Amino acid sequence: MGGSGSYYDRDVTATVKTTGAKGYSDDAERTLTQHSMDPALLPKGWRLECVARNPLVYCFDITGSMGTLPKIIWDKWPGVVGQIEARNYLPDAEMSITAVGDTRSDHSPLQVCDFDSLRNLDRWLKRVHFEEGGGGQGSESYEMIAYYYLHYLDMPHAELPIFLMTGDEACVETLHADDLRRHFGGDHESTTAEAVFTALLKKFKGNVFRIHRPYQGHGHEGWTNTKIIAQWERLLGKERVIHLPEDRAIGDVTLGLYAIVSGARTLAQYIEDMRTRPLGLAEDVTFERQSDERIRTVKQALASFSSYEPLKRYKRSKTEARPSGSTSGRQRSTV
Repeated sequence: MGGSGSYYDRDVTATVKTTGAKGYSDDAERTLTQHSMDPALLPKGWRLECVARNPLVYCFDITGSMGTLPKIIWDKWPGVVGQIEARNYLPDAEMSITAVGDTRSDHSPLQVCDFDSLRNLDRWLKRVHFEEGGGGQGSESYEMIAYYYLHYLDMPHAELPIFLMTGDEACVETLHADDLRRHFGGDHESTTAEAVFTALLKKFKGNVFRIHRPYQGHGHEGWTNTKIIAQWERLLGKERVIHLPEDRAIGDVTLGLYAIVSGARTLAQYIEDMRTRPLGLAEDVTFERQSDERIRTVKQALASFSSYEPLKRYKRSKTEARPSGSTSGRQRSTV
C-alpha cells in the first residue's frame, strides 16, 4: 500500500483530482482550519527520543510569506512518505514534523510533533496550526527549532539521521538566553546560529539540508533573497542548500533528497523513478507521467547531488527488526 491513495486516511487520488490553478486541494483548504496552537505541541519542558535507525526531522515554515506552499506540502505528504516506504528509500524510518514561525511576533512560532512511523504522520499534520504569521523582518526562528533538536533530542540507534527544513527567509543570528528559557525551560546561555548549526550538522552526521523557496519581499532588516541564500550557504554549506524551482515541485524535490542521501538511488536513478511513477505520487490512479519540464527542473534543483557519496548505503529489508526494549516518544525534561 505504500504510496497508494489510501496510505493515510485521506485519499491522495482526491488531491490529484482537486488540485487546480491554486496549487493545493479543497481537502487542504477544509482541513487546515485550526484557529490556535495545540498546547501538546509546545516544546517547552519536553525531550524527544527516536529509537529508529533512520530518524528524520522535517521542519517547514508556515508563515505568510510562504504563500500556499505549506498547504501544498500537506497535500503531498502522503505521497512523499508512501513512496519512501514503497521504494524502500529509508527502511526503519521515523519522522518528527515541526512547524516554525517567528518567536518575536507569532502565537504559534515553534510546534514540535513526536517521532512516529511514516504511516502515522497525518495525525500530527492535522494538529499543526497553520498560523500564516511572521513579523516581516525577512527572518524567522529556524535557529530556535534547530537549537531544540540539538539539545532535546536523543537518537541512541541513529545510523542515518536527516534534518530537512523548507523555508524562504533568513534565520536570526543570535539566540538570547532569556528567549531560550522562555521557549524551552531550563538554564541556557546566549549563543549564535553559526554555533547551533555547526553542532547540528555534527549531530546529524552532515545531513542537515534546506529546500529554499525564493524570498519575494524585502525584509525590514535589509534581507533580500540573495543575502538570505548567502547566509544559509555559510551556515550549512552551498551543497546543502537546494533551490525550489516552483512550489508544486516540493514533493519531487523532497523525495529525491531522501532517496539520494539514503544511498538508495543516485540522481540519475531517481530521475528514472520520476519517469516511471504516476503524477502526484499516488499509485492507485490511472498512470500519468511527469512532464519533461518538471523532470528537468527537479534534476537541476538536485544537481549538487550528481556525485553525492552517501554516509551508508542501506541494503536491509524493510522487515528488519530494530533494537528492542524501547519506543520513540517524549519525556518530561529534567533540564
